[in-house]
Amino acid sequence: MNAHFCQEISIPCTSGVLEGRLTYREENSGKAGVILCCPHPLLAGNMDNNVITALAQTLANHFPVLSFNYRAVGKSFKAEPDLPLFEYWDRLDQKNDFFEIIADTEEVIRWSSRYFRNFHLVGYSFGSFVGLSALPSTVLSFSAITPPLTEHNFERLKSVGCKALLLFAENDTLLVQQQTSVSLRADIREIPKSDHFFLGREQEVAESVESFLLSL
Repeated sequence: MNAHFCQEISIPCTSGVLEGRLTYREENSGKAGVILCCPHPLLAGNMDNNVITALAQTLANHFPVLSFNYRAVGKSFKAEPDLPLFEYWDRLDQKNDFFEIIADTEEVIRWSSRYFRNFHLVGYSFGSFVGLSALPSTVLSFSAITPPLTEHNFERLKSVGCKALLLFAENDTLLVQQQTSVSLRADIREIPKSDHFFLGREQEVAESVESFLLSL
């Protein structure tokens, strides 16, 4: 099997440029892709996150994979250049207003058509909320890893037309999960004896998502 290629890319959005990364194998060019949405930036949410990295490397065996950093993270543009990342994102949290983050993600999705026409979307933690909020009707599938069901509005899960995977951590003490509030049409799985951050268990997460996508 050929080696992975990692291409650092710049994704133009209306408000600025986001830092992105395409992970792929040459033999998978032309196939449906995967877009990864990172967790919250104040909880190690970036393209180098342990779970995001494991997902990218594992799923790239079968699909071209696009990951990206939200605004103010890494080399992505800063809406307020003089404001530290913590203060910017803490303010968004206080207002519970992520409209601009979702709008950026919608632009990333549209822009990704230069690499693949169809795609699966995978979101980890906060990224599952962002991804679900930006989800177009044409998406092939939606995977949510430890979705913060009590922190954000996941009502849309009940009406999503594509196949969905909900992957939970057995010992997730960071978030209180309410699995019964989501659509029964989803494939619900759990990583035993794991917590929200999956340290040392990220490959199991990636392989669970991989098996779900390959089963479609």
